[in-house]
Amino acid sequence: MEQEHASDSRSNNTQDVKRFEGNYWQWIKSELSGWDATPWSIFWFGVSFQLALFLMNKINLVTTITFAATLFGLLCVCAMMVGKSVNGLLGFISAIGFIFVNWNAGHYASVLDQTVFVACIDLPLMFKWRTWGEDFDAKLRHLDRRGWALVLGVIAVAWFVMFHIYSMLGDTNPLWDSLVLSIGATASVMVVMHYNDTYTLWLAEDAVNVLLWFTALKGGYSQSSLPMLVVTLTYFVTAIYGKFYSPWSAKHYQEVKEQGILKN
Repeated sequence: MEQEHASDSRSNNTQDVKRFEGNYWQWIKSELSGWDATPWSIFWFGVSFQLALFLMNKINLVTTITFAATLFGLLCVCAMMVGKSVNGLLGFISAIGFIFVNWNAGHYASVLDQTVFVACIDLPLMFKWRTWGEDFDAKLRHLDRRGWALVLGVIAVAWFVMFHIYSMLGDTNPLWDSLVLSIGATASVMVVMHYNDTYTLWLAEDAVNVLLWFTALKGGYSQSSLPMLVVTLTYFVTAIYGKFYSPWSAKHYQEVKEQGILKN
């Protein structure tokens, strides 16, 4: 789900990605520049919506952390969809907030999902910010039918096991929450292995997250339910964009394959 960086501020989806030679703040500036109107439009629309929700409801620790986490989360997924590795830093900050939000809501499986995401994606991007995207295209891999059968089998087994575990742990919504964890953790591992199919799983996870937070909204057991439902719907939109237009898209993989630069 995370992408690479380039020293010339371009979207990082080509084989000639170079090591960034400036300092960390210069890198952040370069990562947040050169975007087209689509990601920024999605981001500012989301920010406006979240700000309205924040100001219209009771302001306390939970709602404040939810608001901050959704803002960083929105910027993170917009960075992902244009291939910027600064999403590692942004994702780490948002994940800390989302861990608190999910724990407060009793979504204990989602707490683990966020932790796996940080370990597999955010931390490597943060520690290897100069070089993570080097030779990115050559590392891309693609699932065949057998691979998809294995992935879906792993998700199904994990869902069954996690549902029973989190039911015993008192999760407020073990059915959907355990599925979020099963899909999300699998997708995070696939990112580490450079499979370009991960956005299909992100789309599925976002859809399940919508169900999870809609249930929370109906049940009234979390102050964060409406902001989280809105931000998850925004995530779903960015995942659609990422699936079809990002460096992880099937179209880009085919272009790379035709160029003959894949290592696999």
